[in-house]
Amino acid sequence: MSTAARGVRTVFRDARRAGEIAVALGLGMSMTLVMLTPFRPALAAGTSRAAPTGRHGAPRPVQGSAATSLARPQWLVKSNDMALLRQQAAEDDVVMPRFTWVGCGGRSDPDHCLTGQQPIYTSYWRLRSAAKAGMAGAAVFDIEPWTRTPAAQRADPGDYICKGARLQRTDPQLKVIITPYIRPPQAMLREDVTAAHCGAYAVDIQSQFTNDDPDAFSAFVHRGVQDIRAVNKNVRILAGLATNSPVVQSPRDLVSDYHAALAAGVQGFWLNANNWAGRNECARAQGGPGCPEVGVQFLKDIGLITMLPWVPPAWKRFVS
Repeated sequence: MSTAARGVRTVFRDARRAGEIAVALGLGMSMTLVMLTPFRPALAAGTSRAAPTGRHGAPRPVQGSAATSLARPQWLVKSNDMALLRQQAAEDDVVMPRFTWVGCGGRSDPDHCLTGQQPIYTSYWRLRSAAKAGMAGAAVFDIEPWTRTPAAQRADPGDYICKGARLQRTDPQLKVIITPYIRPPQAMLREDVTAAHCGAYAVDIQSQFTNDDPDAFSAFVHRGVQDIRAVNKNVRILAGLATNSPVVQSPRDLVSDYHAALAAGVQGFWLNANNWAGRNECARAQGGPGCPEVGVQFLKDIGLITMLPWVPPAWKRFVS
């Protein structure tokens, strides 16, 4: 390889590495900046930013509780969903942002956690054992009406949700995130309120079932935030976003829901890109099972990821 070719290869390799370093450290860098808060372009003098609107164009209310949101929303994603998103990001030539928490396992299974991943427990007793053994960091208690949550716990969810939340007291370094799911939605919100009342570090409103209806999403999340804040002013509140459930969502709807949730006072999000296997409705254009292309486009649209430096096709062999 000629000296000139080696020089070209080094320049573009270093540019790509710089982009990855900028992602990891949150550093500003031309063309490679990956923000951990939504990008908001500057407005011209005398102009105002349009308020988020519902499906029929009606302005969404921006309530005072939004002021309690964290400056940078926190993010939770499961490791198997992250794998799909990263693969799609690589195909799209973009770099994924760092998420606050990466939950391990495919079916909420904590037995195969890698370093830096957070366990997701579906049973209170396993969460309790880990907490009593001195576990520090975040742990998710995902209590749902499925076989992975013991029947006795599902028969009395309020009691076990409260017990799980109170494990927060065992160690100041432990952060218990409660993510209940049950139908009807009003019952799910009651379980969220119980988790907040009993002192959970964070509560996830599993709102992703309304991602295809922005008005319903906004109303559900606003109600949830109000009910939770009535019993706990300090608990962190997450909302659910999903690329598919298994109904395929659009990046536009996810962006609308993201801003509506922030306006309601939500401080973070659980992003889902679930592969529903036999129920999958994601087309190839959406990235196949899990619709990861929808997730990547959504993250681009809210300013969390940007393109890597462009490399001319003729030079790609030098920087691979």
